[in-house]
Amino acid sequence: MKKTIILFALALLAARNVHADPGTLSVSPAVVMLKGVAGQSTTQSMTILNGSSVPLSFDMVARDVVVKNGKRTFVNAGELPGSVAATAVFSPKSLNVAPGEKRTVEVTVTLPPQPAARAVVALFQGTTKLQRNGTQVTASLGTLLTFALSDNGTAEASPLVVHAPTATTNLNVGQQLANGGSEPVLAQGMLAILNSAGTLVAKQAMTPRRLLPGEKLDMSAEYGGELQAGHYRALVTYVLQNNKTVTSGAEFDVR
Repeated sequence: MKKTIILFALALLAARNVHADPGTLSVSPAVVMLKGVAGQSTTQSMTILNGSSVPLSFDMVARDVVVKNGKRTFVNAGELPGSVAATAVFSPKSLNVAPGEKRTVEVTVTLPPQPAARAVVALFQGTTKLQRNGTQVTASLGTLLTFALSDNGTAEASPLVVHAPTATTNLNVGQQLANGGSEPVLAQGMLAILNSAGTLVAKQAMTPRRLLPGEKLDMSAEYGGELQAGHYRALVTYVLQNNKTVTSGAEFDVR
């Protein structure tokens, strides 16, 4: 039985290592955020590192990334009208990567007049069969390319839910962030904790997240510091790449 393991490296600012028996693969950059207009082309370079002990082979393919029911899904190039992935041209189209070797591939994509998606994954699709738990598998990695056509990115947050700290648990806050607009957004969040006098007593940065149009993500933050007994207010603020902000808050007590 042959199985394909697609390990998309969609890390935040740098490549994320992924594991495929036997060894480690990584791709850089993991994400490229682009801004342009319909008809414009862009060429990007991607580098794959084979940290395994065996030579690996890859074919280069592109897939459109769309959102259905708030979650990302990958669509083969050309299946959608206005497919961005269908315009992808790779150089080279396939490659062999020796153990410990780095190889670079260039991809050129062109935005159609009415793009079907605002993101494409440029994929190193593995063709080398590996043994994993008695099953033949292949390992693939990709770079995510997102496209913004304007600065009108926006996001909305659900009510903030706060779980106050206890003797055995840390303060935890959570909510859902949704991109109801037409542009991809990068949301960088910060949790701030204010005491009853409105004084900032603690803050905690949140992991930046990217949201495609229509995408919904569960966001959370944990503060491990000690808070004295009293009444507090938790504020979470997301700053988008166009400097728009989304803020929500909720009160809680520490006993």
